[in-house]
Amino acid sequence: MQNYLIPAEISWLSFNNCILDEAEAENNSLYERIKFLAIHSSNLDEFFRVKINRLYKKNSKKNSDLLIEILNEVNLQQNRFGKIWSRLILPQLASNNIIYYENQEILPEHLNEIEYYFKSIILSYIQVVYISVSQPKTYFLNNRSLYLLIKLKNSKGDFDYAYLNIPSDKLDRYKQLESKDGVYYIISIDTIIKKCLSFVFPEEKIISCSAIKLNRDENYLIEDENSGDLIAKIEAKVEERKRGSSTRFLYDSNMDPDSILVSRKAFRLKKNEMIKGGSHHNFFDLFKFPNPVKPKLQGISYPGLEHLPFENSKSIFEVIKKQNQLLQFPYQSYHYVLQFFNQAAINRNVTEIKITLYRISSQSLIANALISAAKNGKKVTVFVEVKARFDEHNNLFWSKEMKNAGIKIIQSMPNLKVHAKVAMITMKDKYGNKKHYGYLSTGNFNENTANVYSDFGFFTAENKYTDDLKKVFAFLKTKKKGADPKHILAAGFNMKEKLLELIDNEIKNKKEGRPASVFLKVNGLDEKDIIDKLIEASKAAVNVTIIVRGICTLLPGIKNVSENIEIYRIVDMFLEHSRIYKFENNGHEKIYLSSADMLSRNLNRRIETAFPLDDEKHIEEINKVIQLQLEDNTKRRIINSEGMNELNDADNTESQRGQTEIYNWIAQKNKVF
Repeated sequence: MQNYLIPAEISWLSFNNCILDEAEAENNSLYERIKFLAIHSSNLDEFFRVKINRLYKKNSKKNSDLLIEILNEVNLQQNRFGKIWSRLILPQLASNNIIYYENQEILPEHLNEIEYYFKSIILSYIQVVYISVSQPKTYFLNNRSLYLLIKLKNSKGDFDYAYLNIPSDKLDRYKQLESKDGVYYIISIDTIIKKCLSFVFPEEKIISCSAIKLNRDENYLIEDENSGDLIAKIEAKVEERKRGSSTRFLYDSNMDPDSILVSRKAFRLKKNEMIKGGSHHNFFDLFKFPNPVKPKLQGISYPGLEHLPFENSKSIFEVIKKQNQLLQFPYQSYHYVLQFFNQAAINRNVTEIKITLYRISSQSLIANALISAAKNGKKVTVFVEVKARFDEHNNLFWSKEMKNAGIKIIQSMPNLKVHAKVAMITMKDKYGNKKHYGYLSTGNFNENTANVYSDFGFFTAENKYTDDLKKVFAFLKTKKKGADPKHILAAGFNMKEKLLELIDNEIKNKKEGRPASVFLKVNGLDEKDIIDKLIEASKAAVNVTIIVRGICTLLPGIKNVSENIEIYRIVDMFLEHSRIYKFENNGHEKIYLSSADMLSRNLNRRIETAFPLDDEKHIEEINKVIQLQLEDNTKRRIINSEGMNELNDADNTESQRGQTEIYNWIAQKNKVF
């Protein structure tokens, strides 16, 4: 491993450790902290489903050492998670009269309540499987599902083993019980089942009961996409990953050695797949942990702000025709994007709508607007990326719904994913002339994630943007590349090459004594050619500043290599999702907003877009956002030369929190508009 790089898996775990920082942070509200625990659990679950199986498959000393390092770090984080939950969260819940039943004695009246709930509701979903020890065979655990392994002693004095499911996929994981004397009580269905096991095993003595869970590999690839039915292949792969090879078996750390051995044999597990956990798993269910004292303990609400130019006009298109519009979500309301498509659907002068969809919400208002547009006689073409991992089913569903409404659907491309977030609406004026309106974004067309993902949305009627969008959509339709876009950078066309040229230009300017610097804000950085070019820039004394959310394999601050590179990470209430590329360009700044991270997959195996900002007002806005994020001394971490996070110490300075500063800045702009 080169001394300026860190393994992607270790870098990602470093990011996930920041999530625990937020769960621990006293300046977050109690339920925000619970939310961050849910995020950490969800992230770690996905890590074992997607990112780690290649290390199991490639048996080498290097991979073996890395796997040990990963599992050690995971163990440290799980222990930290448990301490935060048991020593910080639960006592604070109790101090607010919220008791979470876990290991403590349950009140008699609640015993009656949970027994009734178990017999009448939970028991309907319980499936018991006995494990034969004398005649070993393979037993199956569903991916990500929750189970209890039960050790029993029968009437002959022999030990039996069985496992049963915890039906958290059918029932709410947490149940609020009857309150008493102003105190609220919450219990998990796991604990209810444990308390009622005697109803399941009335003739045997229960020796122990241990929580278990299995993760399976879900990092599949579609082979030979140029032939056969792609949709059928994807549907088959979605089914196949339900039975993928095991990557992590979580078990209660109190499980006895015999039960561990029985589990390993029954589920055919490797030793390094077996990881000690707590008495409960799937803490991502904490997203729905009840708050009986709402809105108390929830923290400050930041509703989406108005964008006044759109508010002061009946037609969104008239506003866009006069001037390009830049919005920041979720600081500003996402309903303007919905309005863009809703108005297009009913406008008699709109003739055509084109859009790319990567991740669609389950109750998509945008998809419904497109269906309405088609029913209103508009020509609608939708490119749906059905290979978007974990959203395949949703995207396939909406593909069929839209196709049935008369929409032309284009689904996926051989060997490529379409990750660009673009749309174009064509309208005829009273003389029959066509006018095009474009929308380019750093985030998905998904109104649900838009409430928590920080992204930019750009509306334009300028020909230089819409002419380039035509080229992108023509490629998606024909799968044949024409001329490169002139203004928009597009991965699959010219993006990576142009980015390298832009960094080269900064190197040239620096060597010739002109102002030069590079700023990147991305979700991930691992692309080798980009990293090598940034190091070249650093060696030429070009200042490189990077804000990265997740994976970053480049190590900053290494003498004679990356000493002029500074890297930061921001973890806060909104998920940092926008991408910004900024080049000083001898005092004539070039700023691009993009859907693409500096990851190999984005720049080499996806269709992406990056669009330049030319309006001085928008350039000032982006620079203000960058300034506020770099001045953040509360949620901004410094990534050091070892790839670890160092949280800023704001004790002796006025506390500044970038995301709230951005929100307040936009709110103030509205007042003086």
